Amino acid sequence: MRISLRYPALRNCPLLDDMPTQDKAAFLDGCILGCHARATELLTQGELAPGFYIIASGTVEISYISPEGHRAIITHLGAGDALGEAEVIGDMPCAATAVVHANSVTLLCPNASVHKLMMSRIFVRNVSRTYVNRMRRDNQFKSVDQFQPVEQRIGSYLWHLSTTDPVVRISQAYLANVVGCSRQTVNRVLGRLRDAGMILIRKEEIEICDPEALASLPDRLG
Repeated sequence: MRISLRYPALRNCPLLDDMPTQDKAAFLDGCILGCHARATELLTQGELAPGFYIIASGTVEISYISPEGHRAIITHLGAGDALGEAEVIGDMPCAATAVVHANSVTLLCPNASVHKLMMSRIFVRNVSRTYVNRMRRDNQFKSVDQFQPVEQRIGSYLWHLSTTDPVVRISQAYLANVVGCSRQTVNRVLGRLRDAGMILIRKEEIEICDPEALASLPDRLG
């Protein structure tokens, strides 16, 4: 089955906004399908990308390694999101490392196909819009990290991670690393969120039951 028929929702991904329907289908069908049974590194910080990716299903973690060797988790991307397009267009090494989670599916647009896409003014506009939206997201989380209490930081990250799937498949230790606090603090806050009916906790999974309530933390826990 053609990719455009197998994953019809990808025709609405931001990178393809306003492109003619036949061009969307042709682009998707020309990509290389990748089914990842286990976690796999797609892009490596400091190295050139083989092309850019669009996530068909699942999650990709973006992380940055500092010169001192510290690893910071920047964000998580979900279905319909693209990664690596700016590096490919700019012919630059990857600014961060991208690891796709197990049981995810990606589409690779190889470098040879990108030059044809660059002839489309709409595609170039969409790439720019994508990065403006990422800057807005990064600004929001920078504000949360700097000014909000730990409860709100945890709520904000859980909300972000659940935008494409209400079940967030991460451990409490992993969430502590993302938020920048102790595992004991995460365990305490998650317990309060569970008691408030906002989440359900299972092994290596957190199901978001009330995403809107997470936006009003810490008041809803007061």
